[in-house]
Amino acid sequence: MKRSIQLSLMALLCAIQFEILAQEVENQLPKNTQDWMDEDWPITDSLAFELPNQGKLLILFNAEEHNPEDLTLKFKPILKKATDFPEFKTITYRLAEAFPQTSLDRVLLNIEKNYVPYADRLELTFPVGLDYTGGYFTPEIGFRSKISWRKFDIGASITNSVFFPEKIENKVSVNHNWFLNAEFSWELFNPKSNNKNMIGVGYLLNEEKSQLFDQTTIKAFYRRQVSQVISIQVGLVGTNNLNTFYPTIGVRFW
Repeated sequence: MKRSIQLSLMALLCAIQFEILAQEVENQLPKNTQDWMDEDWPITDSLAFELPNQGKLLILFNAEEHNPEDLTLKFKPILKKATDFPEFKTITYRLAEAFPQTSLDRVLLNIEKNYVPYADRLELTFPVGLDYTGGYFTPEIGFRSKISWRKFDIGASITNSVFFPEKIENKVSVNHNWFLNAEFSWELFNPKSNNKNMIGVGYLLNEEKSQLFDQTTIKAFYRRQVSQVISIQVGLVGTNNLNTFYPTIGVRFW
């Protein structure tokens, strides 16, 4: 009788383990990495969250890394806002802190980005900065408008690169170089902002000749945010009908 009970319990545990492993995991790793994770951080526990629309979030984890009480405190606030969670469907995630894709922070981020509603918005800013272009410092000021979606932003800006030519007879002159820019920005691990990275191309609108830029002029640039209000920008400007090229590097505020 005792042996029969033990066998029944073992069969039940095997059935539960098989059901857990049979779940289609959203953050599945490549096979070699998955085998490594299964060996060193095997699934020993699971936690299920029932949503009002009869959807279910299933979290698979190793009890030596996480405990159900802490995970519940982490997931519940996000799931209360996850009104885009699919109805009558079970979504499964695996937790293992050794790998970025299965870390707790990444899983929380994925749930927020995929299932918490996001309000698309129009943003208007007035960026200012300073570039070093072709051996000269060129202050820049402009106006930017962009539409912000969940995973990326698309925008346009008009910027003025100000160039101060060398004095002639002690007279100061100023060249204004107006560019129309198309911009694309994104940020992988922030559900509320896409400001970390930006790429763009710009076209010189000036009709009159500038001492620094002449005829058809196009620039391409990449901007990387280093703090809340400061970014580093690098790029390349092709001028004189794209026969002359200047590398640029600069700083941007906002």
